[in-house]
Amino acid sequence: MTTIAARPQVIAGFGHLAPPRLCMDWTWCESDPVPGGLPVTQCWGWLFVPDGRCLVLIDTRRRLPMLPGGTVETQDIDPTQTLYREAHEEAHLAVGPTHYLGYLHDTNSGSYAGIDACARVRMAGPISHIGPSTPDPASGITMLRFLATPHRVVELFGWGEQGHQQADAAIRAANGLWNYPIASSSTDVQQVPLEGLRP
Repeated sequence: MTTIAARPQVIAGFGHLAPPRLCMDWTWCESDPVPGGLPVTQCWGWLFVPDGRCLVLIDTRRRLPMLPGGTVETQDIDPTQTLYREAHEEAHLAVGPTHYLGYLHDTNSGSYAGIDACARVRMAGPISHIGPSTPDPASGITMLRFLATPHRVVELFGWGEQGHQQADAAIRAANGLWNYPIASSSTDVQQVPLEGLRP
């Protein structure tokens, strides 16, 4: 794999990422169940390889970094199924049993028509296999896949303090549940080969 030195909001060999989305003011509700009446519209996953790093995706069309996951669709039984489905479609990931971390309380969702407030669920999970890179069947976009330490991911996203709180919760889960080490504070971002990777 190729190791790429990176700075916040820039990945060498790719260039500038899109500006951070306006999520830094959303409240992070760690471990709390989503209140009844608050719709769950999204589930993203902090998905780890055994050395303690996480997988991050870049939508090459919008130059947008994101965690694996996506919108909760009507056919999904629950947000966990959303994460499994999207991780496979977007990134060709095989993911083990997931752990609920909490949710972001989006009080003024502009992404979902007719919804004033929503919950954006966050989970952690172990990656057992990264398959070959293929286009997302829904969007036609072939995502770029990178590995980075959780707090490096937050810097790339520009998520601020609540992002670091999420990262800390994910690190605790990975260390406590799967005995994954706490990754060093390296600023390197490593691209996953197009043919995939078995961690």
